[in-house]
Order: sequence, then C-alpha cells, then structure tokens
Amino acid sequence: MPSVLTERQKYGSTTLGVFLILLGAIALLVPFFAALLVIRILMWLLLFAAIEQLIYAFQTRSEGGLFLKVLLGVLYAVAGGLLLSRPVSGAIAVTAVIGFLLIADGITEIALGVQLRRTYDPRIVWLFAGGILSLVLGGLIVFELPQGVMAVELLGIRLIFKGIEHIVRSSMSAKTEHIVERKAA
Repeated sequence: MPSVLTERQKYGSTTLGVFLILLGAIALLVPFFAALLVIRILMWLLLFAAIEQLIYAFQTRSEGGLFLKVLLGVLYAVAGGLLLSRPVSGAIAVTAVIGFLLIADGITEIALGVQLRRTYDPRIVWLFAGGILSLVLGGLIVFELPQGVMAVELLGIRLIFKGIEHIVRSSMSAKTEHIVERKAA
C-alpha cells in the first residue's frame, strides 16, 4: 500500500523540492562560486571537527585511547588545512566524493523503487528516473573525473531533478490517496 502523506509532509516535501531546485540553479549558474563554497564549508567543518575531537579526547582521557583520539583530531585539522592551502587539490577530492555520492544515491533510489514496485504507486517511476540519472551523472564524474566546476554543474542538474521529483511526488500523493480509497472500497 502506498504511503499516504499528511498535509504537513506534502508541504515539507514541496518546500524541500523548491529549495533543491534553487540550489541546483545556483550550482548551474555560478558553478565556480558553488565549488569554492563547498570547499570552504568542508574546510571549516573539518577544522571544527578537529577542535571538537581534541576536546573530546582530553575530556575522555580516563577511558583510554587518548593517542588515537588526538591523532584523529590532528588528521581532521591537517585535512582542513590542506583544503585551505590547496583548494584545487581539494576540488579534485570533492569532485570524486560528489561522484561516489551520486552513484550511491542512484543505487539507493533504484533499490527503493524495486522494493516499492509491488505497491503499484505511480510515483516510483520518479525514483527509477532519478536513480538512473544519479548513476549516469556519478559515473561521468568518477570515470571522466571532470574539473571541479563541471562536477558542480552535474550535481546542479541532479539537484534540480531531485527538487522536481519531490514536488511531483508530493502532488501525486493526493491522487494516490484516491486510488487507495477506491481499492479499499
């Protein structure tokens, strides 16, 4: 039986869809800025993770493993510092991560579509289409390994499609509810 979304869930899914479309448009219109922004955010996240890890290491030193916890904090700091000092190399690494993320997203969406195919929910077509698109874009990124800017553009395409997918699937939920009610009667 297809899942029936509440009005709040439909609104949330539609809002998320619009947000994803906006992010995708930004990635397509200003790919260089988007790539730099991703690298900068990742750099700061790694530096904050390093600080947190070091604080955690010393707060829990009585548990043991202080050396490994400090080492992990230092590794976070080094990774963040490398992104700061070598943003081009960071862009290459981020490109590979985006490619593998898209491949994982594609596999997950296709697997979910296969799992839900018995429900005869018309919305699963969007899962398969999105999954295939993710696999193709992820494969292009990983096996062709374009420069960071092009990878951001490909990610932008996927974000726009994902946003449209959310909006369409949430609007189709109302139609699916009627089908479920007719089958139940």
